[in-house]
Amino acid sequence: MHKRKLLLMTAVAMIVTLVASQAMALVAPVAGSFGFEAYDFFINNILKGPFGAIAGVLSIIAGVVVMIQQKMVPAVLCILGGVLVINSDKIVTSLGMII
Repeated sequence: MHKRKLLLMTAVAMIVTLVASQAMALVAPVAGSFGFEAYDFFINNILKGPFGAIAGVLSIIAGVVVMIQQKMVPAVLCILGGVLVINSDKIVTSLGMII
């Protein structure tokens, strides 16, 4: 019975993966549209700017300091968060390609 469930779940996963769907992408709002000013300020000026780079590097440094204290879970989370902040523009672009 367990093998039958596993086989069914695998088959359903393969079918869902292989079914073609319409591709949609996340795009930045254009000038004059709703939310453009907020997007421009938070994403372009803060996250992609010097504040985002400094926050990412400080998060990685904090992760290393916490790792020295042998607190592994907070250390991994700090380092992962720092890497995500530094690479946020690439992550948003790649998520837009997937959706």
